[in-house]
Amino acid sequence: MGQKGIAVTLLTLLLATCSTLGAAASTELLPSSAPLLRLAQQQPVPKGDDTKPTRVKVVAIEGNQLFPVQIMQTKGIADKYRLQIDLVRVAGPQASYTIMQTGDFQIGFGGWLTIALMREKGFKLTNVYSMQAYTNDVIVTNDSPLKTMADLKGKRIGLFGGPTAATSWLFRLQSVKFFGFDPMKESKIHYGAPPLLSGMLERGELDAVLILDPFITRLLETGKFRSIANIGDIWRAKTGQDPMLVAVTVNEPWAQANPAIVERFVAGFKEALTYLKTTPEAWPEIAKAMGVKTDHGAKLLQQRTAAAFITRWDQKFIDEQYAYAAEIIKVFGEAGDVPKQIPDGTFDMSYAR
Repeated sequence: MGQKGIAVTLLTLLLATCSTLGAAASTELLPSSAPLLRLAQQQPVPKGDDTKPTRVKVVAIEGNQLFPVQIMQTKGIADKYRLQIDLVRVAGPQASYTIMQTGDFQIGFGGWLTIALMREKGFKLTNVYSMQAYTNDVIVTNDSPLKTMADLKGKRIGLFGGPTAATSWLFRLQSVKFFGFDPMKESKIHYGAPPLLSGMLERGELDAVLILDPFITRLLETGKFRSIANIGDIWRAKTGQDPMLVAVTVNEPWAQANPAIVERFVAGFKEALTYLKTTPEAWPEIAKAMGVKTDHGAKLLQQRTAAAFITRWDQKFIDEQYAYAAEIIKVFGEAGDVPKQIPDGTFDMSYAR
């Protein structure tokens, strides 16, 4: 056979092989993959230094912070962006912030106001993308006499964040501005991880707990508990502001040395958030992984969470966060519990495309 004949034969085999592989691939795609595939086609992968997967150490609290990370890991997004996520799961904000202060992490998720306070104290941390608005609820037992936040004065209250956590600040600010008492001075505050606080509420050792999902959903789906306040809804209704609670936080020296990796993570994380916001069929799997046991609970988790994920990261959005921070600083700035001003570098917009 001449060279021309060999070339024609090889081309024929190649086309046949590609056709077979394409057909096999199309039969393996699940229907739920379609939104992700459409999204993947729309989002170019930021260029990196090479094509090898990069190991990234990510710290996340048990709860909402894990949802987009799980989507990145299970729906091919991490692979697409050449990332191998080494996930460190912690019980609550205090454990997360302790790791951030040691520098033994690369990417995490923090209340951005808390990160600003830590940055003011010299820790090299910065926020590089948005994640989530406030969705936290004050939960009581069904037979509790408590009806509103005003009833919490003098009561035993569990807070899942520490005294300088972003959620604690908003809870305290609302109590002072709208309900006439300072819970840090006029109630009995107990700090702890959400599972611990949930157990204490069930045993009657606390009158109310302020926690996060999926722990809120777990309690509500039992039918034994109810919410008396959603602190995000209260603030939005009374002020018109919709502040961000959690942002993507990075170890700044590492990020500056590895900008292409941070860009890839931010792009993949945004893709995962968009997937969660637009793909209802993703939530039963997420709910099951988080210990939510019923179909009702899975639907409730989606309703409570999906709309709160934020995919904005522009100057107008950052300015809105400064406006919210001004309210916190005006009330508590003299106490030293919050940053006196938001330090330069608290937000870095250079990694988002």
